Amino acid sequence: MKQRLATSLANRLIPPNSNRRMLFRALRDIAKQPGTLGGRLNIGNFANLLNYRQRVFRCPVCGGMARPLYDFPNLALRHEHKIGVFRETLQCSNCLASMRHRSLAVALLDWINARCTTRLDSISDMAFQGLRGLRILDTDNFSSTSRLLRDSAGYIRCSHIPTTPWGTCLGPNYFNEDLQHLTFADGAFEIVLTSDVMEHVRDCDSAHREIFRVLSPGGAYIFNVPYDMNSEKDLQLVDTSTDEDVYLCEPQIHGDPLTGGILAYRVFGREIIVKLQELGFQVQFLLLQLENNLIIDGDVFIARKPA
Repeated sequence: MKQRLATSLANRLIPPNSNRRMLFRALRDIAKQPGTLGGRLNIGNFANLLNYRQRVFRCPVCGGMARPLYDFPNLALRHEHKIGVFRETLQCSNCLASMRHRSLAVALLDWINARCTTRLDSISDMAFQGLRGLRILDTDNFSSTSRLLRDSAGYIRCSHIPTTPWGTCLGPNYFNEDLQHLTFADGAFEIVLTSDVMEHVRDCDSAHREIFRVLSPGGAYIFNVPYDMNSEKDLQLVDTSTDEDVYLCEPQIHGDPLTGGILAYRVFGREIIVKLQELGFQVQFLLLQLENNLIIDGDVFIARKPA
């Protein structure tokens, strides 16, 4: 009874899916990492909150009209890694899809609409109409897109749990996979999706080879990663040239729904395009500007396997 009362009071003071709740979470995170205080609670972030909090946009994930939620990103770290301020925030107040996930959704919808001559307007619309026989592998089991599509025939999702054997079925159409050594057959999927995953894969080159293998001819690897388009080379945060990780800067730990925190190995530069092309991919990088969907410099890659 006391727990229910406390939860009810908390929801009144800091309502779910509100900017008040976002500020509370930022304060909670800062308490755990006091060194991030200046990067998160600053004039720039409060100015962004005031500038965007009343905006209304159409979410390409849930399909609803929404207001953005601003979660006070670490501006100092964003500047250091040359990553857009808004890509991880401006979440949809309905489904919590960040701008990064909305960018991925737009690219996915455009690719399917072009291939299948459909007019899907949102991921929710796709879930309602079905995948038109397409087979999709999604490496994000916790995104708004995953929640909407997980009951669709042809949609496979996976997680990375090192303590569980690779290939283990964790639930309906849900598997434990190491992207560096996928257990799926050659040409098993028309689409592979990853969203800010590859920076956490120790050997991303092996993972990209595996993705090329499991894609069917004409299929597409649609993804986004922390990316500095002005840098020719990747920014290595960890030296992985030996079996032991050697940190080249303070370890960058990103939030992770499974473990609470996961190590980032790199920020990608244009080198990623060259390496994907060497594997045989035809690579297109998009920088989306879609006011209706509140997407500002929405970065997304489409790497096609030739037919």
